[in-house]
Amino acid sequence: MRRRGTPPQTVAHLFVTHVLPMALSLRGRLVLHASAVATPHGAVAFLGAAGQGKSTLSASFVRQAFPLITDDGLLLDDNGGMLVGVPSYPEMRLWPDVLSALGHGGLEAHDVGHRAGKTRLSADRGSWPFCRDPVQVRRLYVLVPPETRAGRCPIRITACGPRDAFIELFKHTYRLDLDDRTRLRDELESIVRIAARPDLVHRLAFPRDFRRLPAVQAAILEHCGT
Repeated sequence: MRRRGTPPQTVAHLFVTHVLPMALSLRGRLVLHASAVATPHGAVAFLGAAGQGKSTLSASFVRQAFPLITDDGLLLDDNGGMLVGVPSYPEMRLWPDVLSALGHGGLEAHDVGHRAGKTRLSADRGSWPFCRDPVQVRRLYVLVPPETRAGRCPIRITACGPRDAFIELFKHTYRLDLDDRTRLRDELESIVRIAARPDLVHRLAFPRDFRRLPAVQAAILEHCGT
């Protein structure tokens, strides 16, 4: 039920970021809690809990003209053996310090409303491009939690084996109903197939330093090209 005085934009935002992914899971679709961008190598997605830097990494790519695919929920389709990421909606939510570091290209920033301090930007205007077509997925990067990254740690990318990849994908998948055994079995089988793909899922450790973002981007693009 909508609380009195809640802006319509906030209701719409909560619908597309929370309700829709759960509804898709009920229909047997696989949606990851991830932010993703399109690169010349294919879609690159960042998985992790809130506050680990998914949107910051994606925004740093979008500011360099790599189109946004999604800011928070990545719908995956396995079409004939090709794994593709389906674009969601052309909007990003960023903290003020991220906007200050990256700049916003003259775009209007609006308060998210339900999450104090964050602002939202349309990613389909000016220098913030948005991808409107499904893109073959090249890499899924699981962000190493901040508490395990001490000081000026190096940028490090390490492959996940099928077992670890399965655990991370399961952990970062939207799901609503755990009692429907048939649907849960189908979901697990989908995750197993994705986790078994060679060279797809990796862990990414990087320093929390905006000045290092270009180096992080370069490392990711080089890794995607190998």
